[in-house]
Amino acid sequence: MKKRTIVSVSCLVLFASLAFAASAQNQFVFSPDGKFVRATHVPSHITPTPKEDAGLNIIAGNFSRYPKATYFSIWGNTVAQGGSNFPFQTWVAVAFTPTANATITKLEVSAGRQGGGTAGFELSLYNDAGGIPGTPIKTAHISTLPNYGECCDVAVANDPAGIPVTAGTQYWVVVSTTAEDTDIYAWAYNSTDMTAQAAASWCQGSSTYCGNNSGKWVPFEYVQLGFQVLGH
Repeated sequence: MKKRTIVSVSCLVLFASLAFAASAQNQFVFSPDGKFVRATHVPSHITPTPKEDAGLNIIAGNFSRYPKATYFSIWGNTVAQGGSNFPFQTWVAVAFTPTANATITKLEVSAGRQGGGTAGFELSLYNDAGGIPGTPIKTAHISTLPNYGECCDVAVANDPAGIPVTAGTQYWVVVSTTAEDTDIYAWAYNSTDMTAQAAASWCQGSSTYCGNNSGKWVPFEYVQLGFQVLGH
C-alpha cells in the first residue's frame, strides 16, 4: 500500500494562493510549479446546473445545486499535454467509492480549456491500484469543452451500454491527455466540501516540475475536484 500524504487543506490553499505568478495568458495565473491555476476574471454568464435524465441516479460526486455555483469555477488543477506552450505534461484524478453496486452511464467533470486550440482531453474511469489510479476501464475523448473560468458548464462522457461498478470498491475519475491533445486545460474544484479528499496527480517532465516522480501517479488529499458519476 502506498503512503498518502495528508496536508492541511487550509495550509495548501494559503500557500498556493500566495505563490501564484502571472502567465503569458493574462486571464490565468499559475503556481510556480504550474500545477495550480486561477482564472483572473469572474464569469460574465452563469450556465445552470446540468439537467439530468430522470432515470439516472447520482452514484458519486459533489456538484452543488446552487443556481449560480455548480462548482468553484476560478480555482483548480492544471491538466496539460505539454508542447511549446507548457513545459511538462500533467494529469489529475479524483477517487470515489460506490455505496451500492451500480452501472455507470455518464461522467461529468468541471474541467475546461485554457488554451485557444480545438483539441480535447481524455475523460476516463480507472480502477484502483493500491491507492492510485491503475488502468483505464473506459476512456472517452472529449472535444466539446467549456472554457475554464466560466461557470458552470461541464465536460461530459456518455456510455449508454453502462460500466458496472462494485459497492465498497474505490475507482477513479481521470482527466488526462494524449499526443493528439496538445493544449492546456484545467479542472476546477468544488469547495462546498472543505474536507480533504483522495486525489492523485501524474507528471511527466523535468525534475523542476515533477521532482523524482516523473511518469508516476502520486496520491494526495485536498479539496475535491468537481465531478459527478451517474447511472443506475
